[in-house]
This record gives sequence, structure tokens and C-alpha cells, in this order.
Amino acid sequence: MSTAGVPTKSEILSSNKEAEPLLAFYDELQDDEKRRLHAQLSTLNLSDARQWFKDSEEQRAPSTAEDLKPVPISHHFSPTDMHEVVLDDLWSKGMEAIARGEVCAIVLAGGQATRLGSAQPKGTIPLGINAAYGDSLLGIQAAKIALLQALAGERDHQTPGKIHWAVMTSPGTEEATREHVKKLAAHHGFDFDEQITIFSQDEIAAYDEQGNFLLGTKGSVVAAPNGNGGLYSAISSHLPRLRAKGIKYFHVYCVDNILCKVADPHFIGFAVANDADVATKCVPKQKGELVGSVCLDRGKPRVVEYSELGAELAEQKTSDGKYLFGAGSIANHFFTMDFMDKVCSPSARLPYHRAHKKIAYVAENGEVVKPEKPNGIKLEQFIFDVFESAERFFIWEVARNEEFSPLKNHQSVGTDCLSTCQRDLHNVNKLWLERVAARITTTKQFYLKTLVSYNGENLQELRHREISDVAIESDHSVNKFFVH
Repeated sequence: MSTAGVPTKSEILSSNKEAEPLLAFYDELQDDEKRRLHAQLSTLNLSDARQWFKDSEEQRAPSTAEDLKPVPISHHFSPTDMHEVVLDDLWSKGMEAIARGEVCAIVLAGGQATRLGSAQPKGTIPLGINAAYGDSLLGIQAAKIALLQALAGERDHQTPGKIHWAVMTSPGTEEATREHVKKLAAHHGFDFDEQITIFSQDEIAAYDEQGNFLLGTKGSVVAAPNGNGGLYSAISSHLPRLRAKGIKYFHVYCVDNILCKVADPHFIGFAVANDADVATKCVPKQKGELVGSVCLDRGKPRVVEYSELGAELAEQKTSDGKYLFGAGSIANHFFTMDFMDKVCSPSARLPYHRAHKKIAYVAENGEVVKPEKPNGIKLEQFIFDVFESAERFFIWEVARNEEFSPLKNHQSVGTDCLSTCQRDLHNVNKLWLERVAARITTTKQFYLKTLVSYNGENLQELRHREISDVAIESDHSVNKFFVH
């Protein structure tokens, strides 16, 4: 080891031969840059990453139209088709599991908000809504957890259990996310050490088209989180502790969905009532939509991408006018602890999938190249690749306008951006008020406080009340419900 604890190039190569091309500018680096590069190289597992690239070339054999079938209606349910008494029973089952402390909500928050153009982790970005403390996606989710716990406490006069909140980050998002979640926990009275688990998914090096690793700067390798399927390896070491806490059920969701019903009692109750080991929320697909379809492939549940489904199957409809393969995946899942134990075992390996990307890199002359078209490959694991291991798999189909509005794009794109998230949250709140026959006369966008209502309940005070600009601003019997 050289002075100041800085490894020499030969010392790095003695344990990591794959790193040689990445040390081309090593002698130009400052000592602290050398230490950071060495630390990064020691976490990237380059020898395995070389093999992952080769393995990813051998994609699954394309499925034929005969292989693909929709999930049968015996395993595909929609709450809109259910009687209120049945829904109330499912809600009760879900709330009982929450009250017993059996539910863990896992938020997937490891992605880099590159499409948003933000340097902050997506879950911490200010929303300009203030519907919950923290004014962020994670803030809204924390408030929903706090509200469910309060509702569980009203039902169970014993000391109710807590919802455990597990937050999957990545090396690039962990520090800022941890600090933000600590503030949320303190505000809501969550015991940070007991009730919250923050863990990081792995990063994987990016490649050029030939499978060579890339430098992003002279002192850093281009790397990215290994996809939402990185959940299983990342959380595996935490499962024994969560089982010891009494966790039996997991609700897994993406941080970017502003309408997500975190630890949804209806969804959990439905899965428990049907003895499901895996269930997934879907929305009805819209014409031309490119999201994956949840279906059966040779009898096993799988998410099939639009390109694999093909236009003919994608457009096929049932007798009632719905798309035959219309169960659109929204990355919102239920798993039992026993199932997670099975798929998170050390011997379980998910395949890597290739994504062609535009990747800026340092060329041999030391200049940074910013390509105008995809020039490289990033590998990702998909969370739904474990579906085929399920023994009792179910679909819970929900209304898109009430449960799915992701924040993915910069405002300039005009879809799945901040303004559409704000609009969709307003529309859900408006729908809840209409259901209690409130008279809405304001034309402004408004928001209910997240802690007021989880699913439209607790709004009876507003029945037949006028919801006007004046009332929201100055009538305490009304404005206590609203953000203002």
C-alpha cells in the first residue's frame, strides 16, 4: 500500500484483473480520487459482471401465441365488481393483520431520478402540495402508514401493532433518503430503529456494446442500481429479523406512485383471504399502452412486455370489449414471508435483462463523450421474474384514476410528471368528496390532508357542505380537512 493508504495500480490488479482498462488514468488522479475509485471497484464484482453480460445475451426463447393465456377469472378480481359487504370483510382482514403487526411495506426507492433531471432522490423531491409533512412522495407514504396505524388502534383496543416500513435505496440515494426518512419518522412518532429498515440494493457496472466496462470520469466507473429485482438479494439478510418481529406479509411498491395505497388493507385482506403467496395489483390497459401484461406463459404467471406480446394479441378483446391481455402491471405486489424466504435464498438467481441506453463515457484520449443515440447497455433484474415460483397467484385489478399516477418524467414531457401527479391527487380527493355528496364550487385545485382520510372515509362531516374558496380558506369546520 502506498502512502496515505492509497493502493497502487498493481495492488488493485492483484485482486481485480478485470479492472485494468478502468485504471487508464489512475496515475493522473489525486489520492482521494484514487481511494474512491478503489472503493467503487471493490463493490462492483467485475468478474461476475463480465459473466452476467454474456448470460444476458441468451434471452428467453420467445413465447408463442399458444403459450400465452390471460390469468383465469378465478384468479383475477376487481373490487369494482364486489359487493360492499365483501369489501368491508376484506378491509377488516387487512386491518387485523396490521393490528397484529404482521405487515411490512417495502418501498422501492433505489432508482436514480435521471429522467426527472433531479439531483435529489425521487422520494424526497418537494411536490409543491404540502398534503403531508415533508411535502414529498415518501412524506405522503409515511402519513398513510401513520393513518392506518391510527385506524388499527381505533378497531383494536389492545395496543395495536405497527406497520414495518422497509426502504430500499441504492448507493446514490441512500444518504439523502435516510436523512429524509429520519425526519418523517420523528414527526410521526415512528421508532426509527425498531420500525424502519433502510437497506441498499447493489449497483452493477454499465457496458459498451461489446461488454467492456466504462469510465464516467477518469476516477469513476459508470454504474447503476441493478433494477427493482435487486430487492431479493438486498433484503435477504434482513428477513430473519423481520420474521422474528412477526412479519408475515409484504406489500411492495414503487416510490414514484403518488396515489399508491401503502399497505392497502383491501389488497392485503384479499390476498390473505385467498391464501395467496403472490398477488399483484394491475390496471386495465389502454389502447397502445406499452406497459407489461400480467398473464400466464406455459401455465406460469409472468409479465410479458408489449413487444413480446405482439400487436395481434395486444389488440385482442373479450366479448365484453375489454382487452384479453389487459392486466397492466404497475409494480405493486403482495408476497408472504414464506415466499420471500424461498426466492431470497442464496441459491436463487434472477436473470439480467439488457436495456440499451445513452451512456456518457471517457474515451481513450481522456475526453468525455456524450452520445446522441444509445451506445451502451445497462443490466437490470425485474421484480416480477419471481412470479413463476408462485403456487397461488392472484390479480387485484384497481382503477387507474384512483391508484396509479407515477412521477417519472420532467415537467416538459407533459405525462407522468409533477403536474399530472398533482392533478390526479386532486381528482381522487374530489371523487371522495363527491361520494359523500359534498357540493364542490371551487374551481381551484385542492388537496385533502393525507392524515384526514386513507380511502375516502372520515369525510361524513362534509356531507352536503359547500366546498368553496371561502370555506377552504376560512371556515374551520371545512378547512381543517384541506391543505391551504
